[in-house]
Amino acid sequence: MRTGESDWPRQRIETVAASICDPSQIEALLVAGRAVSPAGVRDILYQARTMQGLGPADTAALIQVADPALRAEITAVARAVHEQAYGRRLGIFAPVCPTNRCVDDCLYCPLRRSNSQLRRTMAQARDVQREVKDLLEEGHRRLILVFGNDRSGVPYIRDMVEAACAAAQGNRRVQRVDLNLDPLPREDLRQLNQPAIGTYHVFQETYDQVQYALLHPSGQKSDYAARLTCHDQAIEAGLGEVGLGLLLGAGPYAFDVVALVAHALHLSETCGVGPHTISYPRMIPASSAPASQEAERQISDEDFVFIVAVTRLARPHTGIIMSTPARSETRRALYSTGISEVMAGSYSYPGVYTEDGDPEAGGKLVIGRARPLEAVIYRMCEYGFVPNLCTSCYATRRREALRGGLSPAALTGGYCVPNALLALKEYLMDYASPQTKVLVERVIQTELGRLPDKGREEVLERMEEIEAGLRDTLI
Repeated sequence: MRTGESDWPRQRIETVAASICDPSQIEALLVAGRAVSPAGVRDILYQARTMQGLGPADTAALIQVADPALRAEITAVARAVHEQAYGRRLGIFAPVCPTNRCVDDCLYCPLRRSNSQLRRTMAQARDVQREVKDLLEEGHRRLILVFGNDRSGVPYIRDMVEAACAAAQGNRRVQRVDLNLDPLPREDLRQLNQPAIGTYHVFQETYDQVQYALLHPSGQKSDYAARLTCHDQAIEAGLGEVGLGLLLGAGPYAFDVVALVAHALHLSETCGVGPHTISYPRMIPASSAPASQEAERQISDEDFVFIVAVTRLARPHTGIIMSTPARSETRRALYSTGISEVMAGSYSYPGVYTEDGDPEAGGKLVIGRARPLEAVIYRMCEYGFVPNLCTSCYATRRREALRGGLSPAALTGGYCVPNALLALKEYLMDYASPQTKVLVERVIQTELGRLPDKGREEVLERMEEIEAGLRDTLI
């Protein structure tokens, strides 16, 4: 079988897809949500403060609020919920694109099959290793390999994962590799169920079936129902961490956010584990991608922050990923309102990090400014956040809690902050410039002051070991 195909019977695909997203039910929730009074909205916010999350009905009420003052109240509660769940930590990872040979024909993407001007290329294992080594030299520990619908098959994907994991720079290796690729059959997914693989990301882009059909006119991705059910199949194949996502601007965002929350609830109830992450890329104008240039598909910074705020209230313990550019002041608002992970972006083509790739292979698709990791860390610290390079603590404990039937709220606190500080200390010692060291050390000292005495003593002891040259000192 090829990428995008399913080994589920068609009837099962259609049945499960309808249970995930029934457009008439979503529209009914939106209609009811518009009738909720300001007092009713505040009742929902009171519930949200309990950190138990919100269902699709309450999400429908919040996401349609237009009054600026009431929106400000929603955002303020989201900041409090986010602070309780994640503190000031911001996870960081980098994308690596081994190939641009996508065979889908999405009208918002310059990598689409119909773009005959794009220079197609496909990295080999040695090419990926060179890019990974360059990222390791900057201090990265976590990567996401972005394949799209390359159709090279599972052996190629597996080879690229193994190449990334085998790359070494001194005593550093990649500690976590996420995957972003189109749906695969269950048997193929089982071949990718390796310890090094973290989250399997597949974005629905939009849950609006009319807009979905318009934006995906042909190819495997045009099968709305098959894509909608791929996360169920991935979990069935043994992949414990899946990521949902919307392309903001692909469809009406109120409908899409409510449908995404319903999708997350479906996974929790039927598969026993909700999504590990939710990604919110925005539509980016790009050449040879006509839909991306439509003005009505551009989501404003204000709406972007509000969407993240409502999602944080609905899913207090789910990672929310920022993966497309935003102005500095908007980034700061997003970080405090709900974003927990940041993709330190690049142009989307093979060879971008080693500077021997072909920029024309990216089709001018920018998934983030090509900033070095140090610039990202410096800016986060300047804003008062804690760049989190730890790759194992939260994911491992969250997985154990969910599979063991424990409340995700049990993950609050614990070793997450100490390990983030220890990983940041290692970065400071090995990679940071003198100017960045001063700022990073200030953030570390501030966060140490917030730890209980016993925890602070343990972290300080391990930091002394780091200063003496020891590494991988996580608790």
